Amino acid sequence: MKKILAVGLVMNVAILCAQQYAYVAAESGLSLRDQPDVNGKLLTKLAYAEAIGVLEETDIKLVVLDGGKKVSGEWVKVETRNHIGYVFNGYLSSSKISKTIRLDLDKLNVEIKNLATSDYKRTHNLKQQDSAKINVDLGASPERKEIVLVDSDYKHVSIFQRYENSISFMSADAQCDAKDWKSFDSEWKPLKQITSNTFETLAYTENDWKKFITTSVEELKTEVIEQCGEDWLNYFKTIENLKDHPVGVSTNRVFLKIILTDFEDNITEKIIEFDMPSGC
Repeated sequence: MKKILAVGLVMNVAILCAQQYAYVAAESGLSLRDQPDVNGKLLTKLAYAEAIGVLEETDIKLVVLDGGKKVSGEWVKVETRNHIGYVFNGYLSSSKISKTIRLDLDKLNVEIKNLATSDYKRTHNLKQQDSAKINVDLGASPERKEIVLVDSDYKHVSIFQRYENSISFMSADAQCDAKDWKSFDSEWKPLKQITSNTFETLAYTENDWKKFITTSVEELKTEVIEQCGEDWLNYFKTIENLKDHPVGVSTNRVFLKIILTDFEDNITEKIIEFDMPSGC
């Protein structure tokens, strides 16, 4: 019996080692279907840079047109955490892909590393626009992310960050939600510069949350009294962190401000808004 179990274990290890891994290279996401056919049932859409296991090749060829360019490949059977199905391998990479967001400016490209989005949009054109909105995926955060300046033709580039928080409070019977009533914008703070072309976004500490609660309480007093009673003001005095019941704090949006100075000392500002889903 021990020999049989040992042989089975070796076979399982061999299968796992033989399985190839690939990474989704389609910036808009890649369709996973139940059959190796474009008309097959859509099981899910795989995210850009997502890792999947390649189980077998099908030899069923496919050529697609993407922006006027032909992309050739074949259908392959793959396994994800929740599904087994088929994808077109013309949009697979054998190398791990960083989830990079690209901002295309007039004389500069900006890359934000390792940030998952909810809409799969990875590139934003800011040559003619002064702002862009990035929809952050649930559970992801733009905090402590590396920002790289690529091919900069500006005399100076500086980047600042701020956030917008909201506060809610609950009674014994129902949630007294002040989220849409009161928001707080922090001041702009400069990003930490790692190298001449690399920055790191800021993370918000416990002190930032406490400061927000202290700042908001005066303006919230009337709202709290009307909805939950005057006794609830005492809860705000005992809060030590954002998880303390019955008060909740959440980040609604995070902003970056990129200030560009050209060689004639003309200054341009670009604003990047990170929209945080509920629950972050």
